[in-house]
Amino acid sequence: MNIKRILIEKVDSKLDKVDWIIIFIVCFLYGLLSFYKLGTTKSPQTFIFSDYSYEVYNFKISGDTSNTNKIKYFVGPREGSFKVLASKDNKSYHLVYSSESEESVLNWKEAKISDIKNMKYIQVIADSDDVSLGEISFNGNITLIGLDDESKKLIDEQNTVPSKIDYYNSAYFDEVYYARTAYEYVHGIGVFEWTHPPLGKLIQALPVLLFGLTPFTYRLMGSISGILLVLVMYIFGKALFKNRGYALLASLFMVFDGFHFAMSRLGTVDTFLVLTILTSYYFMWRYFELSRKDSFKKRMLFLFLSGLMISFSIATKWTGLFALAGLGVIFFIHFYNIYIKTKDYKECGKEIINLAIGCIINFILIPIIIYVASYFLFPIVSSYVVNDFKTLFTITKDMYEYHSKLDATHPFSSLWYTWPVMYRPVWLYTITYPNGIHSTISTVGNVAIWWGGIVGVLYSIYRLVRKKEKFGIIIIAVLLCLYLPYSMIGRCMFLYHYFPVLPFTMFALVNLLKGIYDKTKKIWIIFLYLCLVIIIFIYFFPVVSGMPIKSSDIESRKWISEWYF
Repeated sequence: MNIKRILIEKVDSKLDKVDWIIIFIVCFLYGLLSFYKLGTTKSPQTFIFSDYSYEVYNFKISGDTSNTNKIKYFVGPREGSFKVLASKDNKSYHLVYSSESEESVLNWKEAKISDIKNMKYIQVIADSDDVSLGEISFNGNITLIGLDDESKKLIDEQNTVPSKIDYYNSAYFDEVYYARTAYEYVHGIGVFEWTHPPLGKLIQALPVLLFGLTPFTYRLMGSISGILLVLVMYIFGKALFKNRGYALLASLFMVFDGFHFAMSRLGTVDTFLVLTILTSYYFMWRYFELSRKDSFKKRMLFLFLSGLMISFSIATKWTGLFALAGLGVIFFIHFYNIYIKTKDYKECGKEIINLAIGCIINFILIPIIIYVASYFLFPIVSSYVVNDFKTLFTITKDMYEYHSKLDATHPFSSLWYTWPVMYRPVWLYTITYPNGIHSTISTVGNVAIWWGGIVGVLYSIYRLVRKKEKFGIIIIAVLLCLYLPYSMIGRCMFLYHYFPVLPFTMFALVNLLKGIYDKTKKIWIIFLYLCLVIIIFIYFFPVVSGMPIKSSDIESRKWISEWYF
């Protein structure tokens, strides 16, 4: 079978051996890219936690201190500050370093210290009652010897001390909230991040529970979700276009989008949210394609799976409620076409009642059960203990007030109507090295996909209006329910709020390219566009991956003045 035939051959939605081979190859190759330098598997696992200010940790110095002028230390899951003092005789100590309150938790830090030449003893003193440190190390040819069991915790994992500090071994951006919360879930203490429901964070915490807290483990589930997004794009694409070529094209758009790449490697829950939303729409679309000739059991199965997946998304972030409304739009259009337009409702009363009961169970009761259960799995949430419905109501009310009344500003926030063109990406991470070398991570998407997707959306709406093409119904539902609600939200918002919409704009772009091929019969246009997508992805890869690059090369990639990286 030649490539051209694969692209134009009509097939059904069922996956066969060829599909699974394609899926395996694409997901495997993307997985290699996604896991490459995802994060270290070596991080401190033992921490000291000060219960009060001025708690002291004592060390004896072994070795030559003449060239020692820097300290490296790993901040644990709490923020507090500390001081380092040195002494010749273990009696008279002088200050050599004082940290600020460490807001960037789970990070390696490096700082200059005062002269400790000829010093024999070191003290680390808590400057507040919430200090947590995992490891400390000094440069030069010295070794610290802990003088008590608690002090030894700060020097028992020296093999984890990195030669250079970067994203690979330290948390960045919102990871400082989510990774900390994963640690707290695992260790049964009150979790810091309470402004979103728990399910996504509980899933993020699973590798931490199994393998310990490291950048690799708290980023693992997001990366896996990013790979599964590629898989679902193929499966959904085949259901939409009944064609392997267009299904492959949809999955490749997800593979070669820098925004998806950066977000899936970040240790937060957004990729899991998008995965569950997209999967719920896939099952709803499979239901939408059925008619009354199909068994009622089969129809209810797709509704159940759609409801189950949207339940997971709601229990991860309330954005899932927007997606649930979109599912409702698709469902009621189908209901109108099947029962109202044909007037079959007159003779299908029992079936409609059963359908209504099924929808109540699948899209109301199951989401409520999963949402509540996600809290009761781990009831200690910050200052809340959610072990009954009264406290669940309280934290839900406080979450709503937090998001609705949030008055914060942020340099990388953006207005909802700028998201489709990526006017202002979120700058996640940056560090500067000597000789003009820079490492940066920004959520810059692939302009060929994002900007082309805008045209694709307009084309799909046109096809819905003029040709009654059903795919446009999904686009309308997504725009009305997953995108336009943000126009009524006044709080600080970011480009990643557009993430759940992105897969559907990719499908719209595939639909546009399909329309061009149907009109011209020139398959080279599709291959040329895909080549453009790949070239742009490669060009912007350094600024979405943290790859070291010359500062001048970074500047050349700033195509819009508001692009920060």
